[in-house]
Amino acid sequence: MAVSGLKGSRMAEIRPFSHRKTSRKVFDLLVADDMAGRRIVDVGAGEGYFVSVLGEHLKRNGLAPADALRACDLFPEQFRCGDVPCDRIDANGVLPYEDDSFDAASCIEVVEHIENQFHLVRELFRIVKPGGKVVVTTPNVLNINSRLGFFHSGFGLLFYPLPLGSDEPIHSGGHIHPVSFYYLAHIFHRCGFRRVNLHFDRTKKSAAALTALFWLPVTAGNFFFRMRMRRKKKEVYRQNRELLRQVNSFGTLTSRTIIVEGVK
Repeated sequence: MAVSGLKGSRMAEIRPFSHRKTSRKVFDLLVADDMAGRRIVDVGAGEGYFVSVLGEHLKRNGLAPADALRACDLFPEQFRCGDVPCDRIDANGVLPYEDDSFDAASCIEVVEHIENQFHLVRELFRIVKPGGKVVVTTPNVLNINSRLGFFHSGFGLLFYPLPLGSDEPIHSGGHIHPVSFYYLAHIFHRCGFRRVNLHFDRTKKSAAALTALFWLPVTAGNFFFRMRMRRKKKEVYRQNRELLRQVNSFGTLTSRTIIVEGVK
C-alpha cells in the first residue's frame, strides 16, 4: 500500500521531519498485515505527519484512528494531528506505556538526536508485544557520499559541528549522535529482538555513480578485512557474517536513509 495520494489540505499543514519516501517505506512495513485490532505507536512523532498518514489509511478502511494509534514526543504541544492522542515522554526517555502494549512501534529520524540509543531501543522493545515490530530510521552514514565526506572532513553526511554550549535536548539544526547500520543492528540484537531486517528508502543518484567508481577498491578492501577477521576472530565473524555482508551492500552504499526493522 503506497502513501501517495494522501495529500489533502490537512496533511499539507503538518510538516514531515523526514523525507516522505522514508515515511512511505515505514508505512509499507507497518501496514503489511491487516490493521484490524492492531495498535501502533509513533515515538518522537513531531507534528504528527506519519501518524496522519496512518490515520488516513485507517479511515479509508472504516477504522477509527484513535482506536489503533498513539503518539508520544518530548514536546507533545507541537503535535497537530487531532485524531490521535499524543503523550509526553519524560526527561529520562521512559515511554509512558505498559509492557507489551502495542503490536508495532515506529521511530522515524529520532535515534540520531538522543544521547542514550540503547535506552531508546530497550524501551521500544519493552512496549511491543511478542511477535511485534519496531521500525527505526536514521540517516545512512555508510553510504559512499558519507564515507568520502568523513575521509576529508571527519564528519559523515548530515552530521556537522554543533554549538558546544547548548543544553537543548534536541538539535533542530543538526544531529548529535550518528549511528551506522551495524551498530544500530547490534543494539537491536543486544536488546533482545529475535530478527533484525535492513531496508532502505531511496537510492541517491550521486551515490550510485560514486559506488560504480569505487566498487572495486571497496569490495577488495572489505574482502581482506573479512578474511582477517575470520582468521583471528572466527566465532565473532560467524555471529556477524550477515551483518558484515550488509555493511557493504549496494543498498547500504547508495541509500539516503537506513530503516531497521526488529521483530520481538
